[in-house]
Amino acid sequence: MPIAASVRRADPSEIAEWDARIEANPDGGHMVQSLAFAETKRFDGLEPVFLVIDAPVAGAEGATERIHALALEGKVSLGRYWYLPMGPTATDMAPVVEGLRAFAQGEDGLLVVKIEPHLERTPERINELVALGLEQSRDMQVMTHTVVLDLAQGEEELFASFSQMIRRQVRGATKKGYRVERPEPTQLTFDRMHAMMLTVAGGKGMAGMRERAYYDEFWGAFTANGTGRFYFGYDDDSGDPQAGIFVTTAGRTVVYKDGGSRPDRKINGGSALLLWTAMQDAIADGKLAFDLAGTPPPDRVDDPTHPFHGLAQFKLRFGPISSFLPSFDLVLQPMRHRLWERVVRRIEWRIKKGPDTLR
Repeated sequence: MPIAASVRRADPSEIAEWDARIEANPDGGHMVQSLAFAETKRFDGLEPVFLVIDAPVAGAEGATERIHALALEGKVSLGRYWYLPMGPTATDMAPVVEGLRAFAQGEDGLLVVKIEPHLERTPERINELVALGLEQSRDMQVMTHTVVLDLAQGEEELFASFSQMIRRQVRGATKKGYRVERPEPTQLTFDRMHAMMLTVAGGKGMAGMRERAYYDEFWGAFTANGTGRFYFGYDDDSGDPQAGIFVTTAGRTVVYKDGGSRPDRKINGGSALLLWTAMQDAIADGKLAFDLAGTPPPDRVDDPTHPFHGLAQFKLRFGPISSFLPSFDLVLQPMRHRLWERVVRRIEWRIKKGPDTLR
């Protein structure tokens, strides 16, 4: 039995510095662990629980690593649940699992803690977590399968790693005068960004798009916290952007969260130039990685029925797919959890609309 990690709730001073603290996590922190993400998920009826975990490091006597982990608490008819998006991530997961189990057992009415270590997906890692008493669950995040670019290599090597087509598009758009701006996060900026996102699929938008109010909440929270920014691209002097992206900068990984463009472009390559500009800024800011946020799993990359198929054809020109672990359930009340999974969940989510994070 491993020595259990110490787990406690963060104090107000730690929460006030949360975004700085997640950068010190073993995985460098990520958008879905950030203060702005916690604030945004209240829109879905999920309450943030900020946890501090001190975990012993295997093979290093007396050494510990501190992990700041965001849990999102939801309520269903049979109890409460916690979901820790893309976390917690530790060098040695066994003490963390034991520590979370001990801490969560003291929480009244908690059915399950769903965790999602941000580690490369391998059969060995999955088996290791199952052996710790966790139940493998589903892929919860679109970033479970994604393209992650290494920014530590610097601009020159990163650019050289792109496909010839992307390099040609960036150079061509730059030569032809495609202009990139970083607009202020005003309501007009929000309106323009959302309009460009809706140009996909005949005005319906991308598969899985949320309601407009959610984007206003998301963009507003991240820009207010200084961890999100827009990039707009212009291919003429009309003042109307031809393309736009929104990236988050919480933690050491920048995430390409949203994108859209008008189909009537006058200069090709604008979308590639927008992303390259955001990557250059991320390198200047000392970030470690750039996440293009979502592709099909590797075995479905050529499947035209997958909702991310079209976007993946563009993203894969920047780099290969990285696959991370699925989520795992730390079940605290087995009988209630089994009843929820097999019977109640399907009924309740037909009656009560909301985010199905306990799945």
